[in-house]
Amino acid sequence: MSFWLYLLIVEIIPLGMFILGGLFEASSTKYPDTKIGYKNKYSLKDKYSWEYSNKLAAKIYGAVGTGVFIFNAILLFIIGENTFTFILLFSLFMVLLSRTMIDNLIKKKFDK
Repeated sequence: MSFWLYLLIVEIIPLGMFILGGLFEASSTKYPDTKIGYKNKYSLKDKYSWEYSNKLAAKIYGAVGTGVFIFNAILLFIIGENTFTFILLFSLFMVLLSRTMIDNLIKKKFDK
């Protein structure tokens, strides 16, 4: 496969995270209507927790997505196509870590 195809495939996950963060920040629906936004049992409690959860998820997904995007590109340029599997696994790990981090922060704030 071509280097540019590898780069495109590797950067899909971080771009998705960045877009998801933007969606949570700008397009999350208002509280009673929770169609679009970051949902877990704590974020659905009230209006404040809904807004806080969406802003937190937007910040974390945006920051992690940007960082992973840059890290993946640099690693692929420096080491080459041999790191393709590692980069994909690292990207998926960062998605799971971000989700866990968001859930734990929301739980810590609203679990009383």
